[in-house]
Amino acid sequence: MTELMNLTQLQDTGLSVHEIRRRLRTGELHRIQPGYFTSSDSYRKLRPEEQSLLRYRALTRAASVPPVFCLASAALVHGLRLRRVPARLHTLTRPGEGTHNGYSGVVRHQERLPETDVVTIDGLRATSGERTLLDCARLLPFADAVVLADQAHRFGLTRIQLENRLPEWAGRRGVRRARRVLDAMDTRSESVGETLTRLLLAESGLPAPELQWVIVGRTGSYRADFAWPELWLVLEFDGESKYSDAAAGVIRNERRREVEIQELGWTVIRVGWHDVVRCPAATVARVEAALRRSVSTR
Repeated sequence: MTELMNLTQLQDTGLSVHEIRRRLRTGELHRIQPGYFTSSDSYRKLRPEEQSLLRYRALTRAASVPPVFCLASAALVHGLRLRRVPARLHTLTRPGEGTHNGYSGVVRHQERLPETDVVTIDGLRATSGERTLLDCARLLPFADAVVLADQAHRFGLTRIQLENRLPEWAGRRGVRRARRVLDAMDTRSESVGETLTRLLLAESGLPAPELQWVIVGRTGSYRADFAWPELWLVLEFDGESKYSDAAAGVIRNERRREVEIQELGWTVIRVGWHDVVRCPAATVARVEAALRRSVSTR
């Protein structure tokens, strides 16, 4: 069993209530939400994002009125990359329309919600891409919100379009934060790690790098995450999943291009999640030292 099933559907497969309870005790079954289950083996194989979406589907099936997911929960429904997967589900209803009571782990928000701000994706209702980005810019921690704002191009949205809607929340919490988020967004960042690295560099006061800088090597072009062209210095962010679906040949080609630009005189330094998230001060010091060395040799 890999799909989401309720108690009646489990019993229809021939399982008695006693057997269902036994499988829950032994860990063979995993309870997603009260009354909804899936096989534990299947659940463990899911990525955290997929596990959360399964919870969203269980809540949608259980609720008398299908919820509208908002904030980071809506971002997941839209397939956006998040800095961290939310532990709790966030839903949004209009004032006076009631809430989805009785479900633990559900944060219920009430705000004005035009129908144009609601979409349905694979059976799940969520705030639209534009509304999701604006709500997150207003209410999420700064870095988490910038990570999402950097993906505005996936909805065909620009900074100006998002800024033009902010007056709708005039006098409400988070508008000033949202303006700061939109000022910091840069859709050239192609991953969560690149966004966090860019923010770290900006906070450090180091010279601003160029993003997605193209360097032509002996056998092709190389697009650097960050570059200081006048200093011939490149900074690459290596995410844990950057090559998760790539063939070994693709990885070899990436390394080959790096060797080629080093032969041209470029210095390449690499950072990863641990460097940027766990050791930011040491990472800034490392980049600063590389910049100083590059200045002294130019």
